[in-house]
Amino acid sequence: MQVTGFYYLRNQSHSTEVTLWLTQDSSYEQVRIYNGDELLVQFDEYRQGQQLSGLPVELVFIDGSRFVPHSSAHRWPSESTWDRLVERIEKHKTAVLGCVVASAVLAWLLFFKIIPASAAVVARSLPDSVVHAASAQTLKALEYVYLEPSKLDDAQQTHIRTLWQNHIAQMDQAPEHLVLHFYSAPEIGANAFALPDGQVVLTDELALILKDNDTALLAVLLHEIGHVHHQHGLTLAAQSAGSSVTLALMFGDLEGFAEIIMGTGSALIQQQFSRDMERQADTFALEQLSQLGYHRSAFAKAMQALAQAHGMDEQQQDSLWDYLSSHPAISERIERANNTTD
Repeated sequence: MQVTGFYYLRNQSHSTEVTLWLTQDSSYEQVRIYNGDELLVQFDEYRQGQQLSGLPVELVFIDGSRFVPHSSAHRWPSESTWDRLVERIEKHKTAVLGCVVASAVLAWLLFFKIIPASAAVVARSLPDSVVHAASAQTLKALEYVYLEPSKLDDAQQTHIRTLWQNHIAQMDQAPEHLVLHFYSAPEIGANAFALPDGQVVLTDELALILKDNDTALLAVLLHEIGHVHHQHGLTLAAQSAGSSVTLALMFGDLEGFAEIIMGTGSALIQQQFSRDMERQADTFALEQLSQLGYHRSAFAKAMQALAQAHGMDEQQQDSLWDYLSSHPAISERIERANNTTD
């Protein structure tokens, strides 16, 4: 095979116009490059460059030099079937469009179906030591950034803790190792959240706005216990790590693997449960309220108090507050609690 083109020495932009002769048989390949009648160089080994539609496919030699054909249409006989298939696809707009759509569907399945399902399995199989370590790391970081020592007096804390312990003892589905913490959180405001190992944080601000309604406060705490019961925190952390690893593999950034694994606690800090997870935790709280002998409207009263504390109208969609922004709309949650039969 005789091909004309340009020959570039290693790490040089200057080229020489040459003729390349490629000799092949079943057990032998040789490339000879001529400048006119003068043999410049010959090679027994080479590799083909990346094949892109509309561009010539270069040959790269063992010494780093390369040959670029004049014709962008030229293709080397040793091209793989896969390369030829890719090139044919690139030349057909319909095929390209089909590949784009297929890639989008595959990405959706991967990130919204396969990884979440796998994350749930991983969350259930993690040893307790890992769960406690991740939770401890998260709480320590939160204490450093957002949380301050509680300013509730001893009587208030004792009252809430008694409410907590008495009702946990009556629950049929109470997770193990449930612990209640009190913190002041001026930047977060009225809030409560659960860590994967069963630690539940109640802010002073939330305790104060619900100080006259123990049942509404209990409803919020039951919602957080629902997250622990369904292992939402661990599932979300595993899902975040799985997505990060997948993206690293897709784009070739493998150096961040250790950071991904070690950063699980940080992921928990920034987590926002999916709306399905929030509805699942709501269902847990509503069912437990009924089993404990309370009306489910207590949950609606808690949501109304939270919306009012954060300056949100009940009909307003989630936008102003991170705790609510990752949850279903306040109006939807209130309506569900009020309309659910006991």
